[in-house]
Amino acid sequence: MRNFVQDVRYGFRQLIKSPMFTLVAVITLALGIGANTAIFSVVNAVLLRPLPYNEPEQLVAVAETDTRKVEIRGALSYPNYFDWRKQNTCFENFASYYRNSMALTGLETPVDIPSATVSANLFAVLKANPQLGRWFTEDEENPNGRLAVVISHRLWQKQFGGDPNILSRSIKLNDRLFQVVGVMPAGFQFPIKADPVDLWVTLAVDGMKTEDDDAPMTEQRGAHFFEGIARLKPGVSIEQAQAEMSQIASTLEKQYPEENTYRGIKISPFQEVLVIDYREALLIILGAVGCVLLIGCANVANLLLARATVRHKEIAVRVALGASRWQIIRQLLTESLLLAVAGGVLGLLLAWWGTEALVGLIPEDVPRLAEINIDWRVLAFTFVVSLTTGILFGLVPAWQATKVELTEAMKENTRGTGASRHRSRLRNVLVIAEVAIAVVLLISAGLLLQTFRKLQDVNLGIDTHNVLSAEIDLPVTRYPKPEQAAAFYQQLTERLNSLPGVVKASAITPMPLSGNGYRTSVEFEGREYPQGETPRSHFRVITLGYFDTLKIAQVSGRDFNEHDTDKSLKVVIVNETFVKNYFPDDNPIGKRVKPGVSVSEKEEPWREIIGVVKDVRHSQILGREPDPEIYLPHTQCQFNFMGLAIRTSGEPGAMAKLLQAEVNAIDKDIPLSRVKTLEQYLGVAIAQPRFNAMLLGMFGLLALTLTSIGLYSVIAYSVAQRTQEIGVRMALGAQTGNILRMVLRQGLMLTAIGLGIGIVSAYYLTELLARMLYGVRSTDFLTFLFTSLILTGVALVACLVPARRAAKTDPMVALRYE
Repeated sequence: MRNFVQDVRYGFRQLIKSPMFTLVAVITLALGIGANTAIFSVVNAVLLRPLPYNEPEQLVAVAETDTRKVEIRGALSYPNYFDWRKQNTCFENFASYYRNSMALTGLETPVDIPSATVSANLFAVLKANPQLGRWFTEDEENPNGRLAVVISHRLWQKQFGGDPNILSRSIKLNDRLFQVVGVMPAGFQFPIKADPVDLWVTLAVDGMKTEDDDAPMTEQRGAHFFEGIARLKPGVSIEQAQAEMSQIASTLEKQYPEENTYRGIKISPFQEVLVIDYREALLIILGAVGCVLLIGCANVANLLLARATVRHKEIAVRVALGASRWQIIRQLLTESLLLAVAGGVLGLLLAWWGTEALVGLIPEDVPRLAEINIDWRVLAFTFVVSLTTGILFGLVPAWQATKVELTEAMKENTRGTGASRHRSRLRNVLVIAEVAIAVVLLISAGLLLQTFRKLQDVNLGIDTHNVLSAEIDLPVTRYPKPEQAAAFYQQLTERLNSLPGVVKASAITPMPLSGNGYRTSVEFEGREYPQGETPRSHFRVITLGYFDTLKIAQVSGRDFNEHDTDKSLKVVIVNETFVKNYFPDDNPIGKRVKPGVSVSEKEEPWREIIGVVKDVRHSQILGREPDPEIYLPHTQCQFNFMGLAIRTSGEPGAMAKLLQAEVNAIDKDIPLSRVKTLEQYLGVAIAQPRFNAMLLGMFGLLALTLTSIGLYSVIAYSVAQRTQEIGVRMALGAQTGNILRMVLRQGLMLTAIGLGIGIVSAYYLTELLARMLYGVRSTDFLTFLFTSLILTGVALVACLVPARRAAKTDPMVALRYE
């Protein structure tokens, strides 16, 4: 221990004696360690930290799949869920849920509350206990039973002032009274999304029939909108659960061939499914920032190798006085570790600031975003990285520095020793490695930047500028008949269209770019398809003027008009992809189709195609090709839940208060939800590609900067070592241009070798980015060429400064240089 303390004291004095070297080394390491710590704090919160439930490793996600495709995740239908829950023996508990929102009324102002409709056993699956009250009972899942609600701690405090008697109260949600039966603890969240849920109700709200004899959602085997979560029984593996549930799915496929043909089931760890859309990108970014740290280590190793040359006499004297090689290596490693610890401390401070900045860049739909912080795992990671870094950049220079030839070392001039030449070769190898790593990072960043640019140039099929959107859910109890919902939205759009500053207003469900979609089977008059292979299409319900509002171009036929009522001929409009898929060699106008969009027990009518419109990329994944799509007039397919689209002549956000006022004028208990512009929806759609491109771009630039510094230091050191040689050459007649070319040749040769290795490596490694790219191949020639030219240009500038210095050498001074 005493030896260690002595090594630390001596090392500290040595670093203080070389303040510039110490400062450069610490800052270089701090940048690398800080960036790694900040990114790891995100990876830790999103990918690694256990879910905040009891025994989270036993939780699995249960999804339906299309057995004709691989790894396609899909939502459940409630009847399928109920059969699976009843027949399985592998789950301790199995629950279903879906997110929605509910209007909390009875207050001064109606409030839209993010909510979840769940099966009664959800909290039992999570093993989550309420702070007050209890879970739901099975009776409360019965459509004829009492309507119950569990609220969040946040809602309890915000809307009810933490009322201790809350369990004796009923609250009005969507115009129905619900008994508050429980309050969850502070911090509880399920589902884990960016927008947290504040209340939970049971499936009873979906099990009631309306006055129009609609079949309740819980009885529709073809309605797939639930998500499933289950807890495995002790000792049951995911593989065992998968085998049993696949068998149950196969049985249901035979029992209900119309709805369940080709419907399988997929069991996956719940945490894995939660982050599946972000895992690959985050791990690639973590790998990229790790490469930046490697470049920083190579730079510091180069500094230590140069420093070892300066200290060769000191080391030789210590060897001559009896110091063993291990003692000297231990001393030099101690100095390296001191640098690493100092870099780690400064890096942690940078990460503390950088993590807050990073959270602002992360897409808002990334789960567990609020949990990103510097916790003990991040501190442990920083500590391990710092120590590993100290050993990584310090061991080889220490080993090389102790290769001492006493006779040569004690001479006045030892610049040409074999050890010095060996260290120079090692420095060259480190610079080549830096260049190669920088090439891979820059090419990767270039590919992602191209993807981001191409996604911004995607033709959406709609004009998102100056469009305000909002969503409204009319309570079924107040608007039980279809014509009542139709009248409400017709009156509202008419009022909005009369407002100054409104160019056009209409309604649609679901909203474009919202990430939501409705999909249904479609029958074609005169065509027959095998069981379970009926064509499917997305569909949207719109009010009059929707295509004009969003500037969707008409291809053929006509738009809906005021004559398309519930009593007239049933009509639809389709998009170009629908025509391409189902009428490739025929004119669709006048043809009849039967989309399964009705929730009524009545026979679905045939509908005539009256028009074709341009494709719209409704998905939030902008790179996805448009799907076949059907538009239905709201007057003939009435939905209570609709989204508003209002094109304005000025700033759309300024219209929000007027919009709420117009809704209140019709019904004061109807709140608006998700009030945002279509530009904001578009921003969410491109947030992930922008985040990927920005981070890899920043790390690529940092890698390029560190590499240029490393190349400059190697060439500058080489020029200093060859000062006498350069003086001799100039004394014998060498011109300035000859010296300039000689030095530049050395630097560009190292760059060329590094470029070659980096390009070959990038050719294979960028395949990892393939799923993150759009409109560009992972081996794009122009990206590889442009990156190579940029790096060569930067290398040329880095080499030019020491080359010019060498070319200006005075021969008389150089010949006396030691």
